Amino acid sequence: MKSNKATSANKHVHFIGVAGVTMAPLAVLYKNRGWHVTGSDRAFFPPMSTYLEENGIIIMPGFKSEHMDPLPDLVIVMAFITKKNPELIYAIEKDIPYKTYSEVLPDLIEKENSIVVAGSRGKTTITAFIVWLLESAGYNPSFMIGGIPLNFPNGIRASDSSWSVLEGDEYVTASWNPKSKFLDYSPRYLILTGATWDHINIFPTEQEYKDTYIQLVKNVKKDGLIIAKRGGENLEEILAHVKTPVVWYEAEEPYFYLAGPRALAKELNIDDKHLEKAHATFKGIKRRQEVRYEEDGLVVVDDNAHSPEKVKGVLSVIHEKYPHKPIVAIYEPGSRVAAALEQTLYETCFQGADYIFLPRISTNSKESKEFNKELAERYGKYYPHMEYIDSDEELLEKIQKTASGEAVVLFMSQKGFRGMIEELISRLRSSQTEEPQPPRER
Repeated sequence: MKSNKATSANKHVHFIGVAGVTMAPLAVLYKNRGWHVTGSDRAFFPPMSTYLEENGIIIMPGFKSEHMDPLPDLVIVMAFITKKNPELIYAIEKDIPYKTYSEVLPDLIEKENSIVVAGSRGKTTITAFIVWLLESAGYNPSFMIGGIPLNFPNGIRASDSSWSVLEGDEYVTASWNPKSKFLDYSPRYLILTGATWDHINIFPTEQEYKDTYIQLVKNVKKDGLIIAKRGGENLEEILAHVKTPVVWYEAEEPYFYLAGPRALAKELNIDDKHLEKAHATFKGIKRRQEVRYEEDGLVVVDDNAHSPEKVKGVLSVIHEKYPHKPIVAIYEPGSRVAAALEQTLYETCFQGADYIFLPRISTNSKESKEFNKELAERYGKYYPHMEYIDSDEELLEKIQKTASGEAVVLFMSQKGFRGMIEELISRLRSSQTEEPQPPRER
């Protein structure tokens, strides 16, 4: 079988689902290591489409077997891809090795001193801050951040340091491998932010969700350390029987991402001046409370919140930042199966928003397509200004009308809203530059 290690030039790797937030920087890493890189996906939206184009990655729309010509040496597959995908079918028929990103990352970037950040909320920002803290302190770590960090050109980096930082995702490795991605890693230091039941389509019971975290804590090296958020949901139960030492930290908004790294810095003897420097210069993550537009009191924010818990958290942060502005929230969920509608947190999670608009879901699945409509029907009684809007054009017009003047327009989704954010910003800018027209002569 062909090697999957990116160690020699003139090899070809093909990415099925290349526009993913982790797949795209992994493709760039392979390109920088001398591989010929191609990739396909169903849709390409900023920021990942722009990122891939800027890095010269050849991208192909749709999934077609002809994308596999010429035959690659290795195929890397996004977790949502199934074995019904025509490109993966072709790879299997031709005996081409295929892996997911969590299966190749340990060989590429995980080091002896491996730091893994896991949890149902906040892990991307905390991972990025730990990376920036170690960088500021001269550690030069390898890393994988599940987003586009604004302090670095790429979300994945391989260095010659003995340190690495990886964001640990509890989602499945692949459709044919139900093991959580973070179980492919071997942490010496594990940061846990909490384990609120999520991904109900994958973990149909809360106990199954907790069980995967229990497996994770057992993977920590014998000489390792677990740093856990005090009060983080289910963490006391998950950590009840581990022999690994545990350090508890307390975190509050809006700088929730500081407390865990501060506890880690203390264990690593990183002094406060590096922590203060890192905090002062930390720029954050694209699509994590990312301000995309701010003019004349109107702010457009793009965020990755895709579950009730994440919605509640980001609305709390936005209120801290903009205490006197009304919030217009647009939401597309990550879990869209029928069981996700039973999450009682939907009764309260939108309370921080003044208006809640639920667009149609981009999917071919009939069950998923109706999710936001059913969400509005079931939970609209808790929110006087919740509305399902099927038409993108009507939604854009509604946002502009509702958010005129002082307001925050908050988009929350893992997806790109079919380019609606960019279209809204374009319209807002056009309205500012339009010259007033003189009155017509009668």
